[in-house]
Amino acid sequence: MTNVKYRLLSSVALGVLLLAGNPAEARVGVASAVDGAPIGLPPGGTERTLKVGIDVGANEKISTGSSDRTHLLFQDGTSLTISPGSVVVIDKYVFDPDRMNGEMSVSITKGAMRFVGGKISKTSEVTVTTPSAALGIRGGIALVGVSPAGSTSASFLFGVSLSVTSQGVTRTISEPGNQVDVNRGQPPSLPAPISQSALANNL
Repeated sequence: MTNVKYRLLSSVALGVLLLAGNPAEARVGVASAVDGAPIGLPPGGTERTLKVGIDVGANEKISTGSSDRTHLLFQDGTSLTISPGSVVVIDKYVFDPDRMNGEMSVSITKGAMRFVGGKISKTSEVTVTTPSAALGIRGGIALVGVSPAGSTSASFLFGVSLSVTSQGVTRTISEPGNQVDVNRGQPPSLPAPISQSALANNL
């Protein structure tokens, strides 16, 4: 169990923040827990330190230092927990609350994150891009880690499926408790039980 103590925003306050404001704004989610001083860089904007309650937007780059961690909650209920030493970009986020569907894509170039799917992943595949693979997540919980060399470890904890594609080869996991590894420039490995090193990220 992690020893990191987040500064948390209550669920009631989160709901108010996510629903408030002009719907035309680029807001797609909010920092709901923060440890340290993670950095957000909106497109065309300036870097700012993320604090609990700070909005995040589409195409925003999130960076964490060696002692930083943040938890992002999106409008559809999707959440991302970003580990220390990570760089994650919210490439695309569109959600229709009336139809309860949308599109979401994220890229991670280093570090690790935990993805917990919300309403979008129940109706369409959420995509995650790394330097060595393209991932698709349906209605589930997954851990994604990227090594300094750009290799990828994708672990499936719960849900419908996790697909991993590289070099024209796709591996799909539908049984929780398995992972696929990808070295840069190589096809994905066959699914195997999740390793202790994958769980050691304390996500």
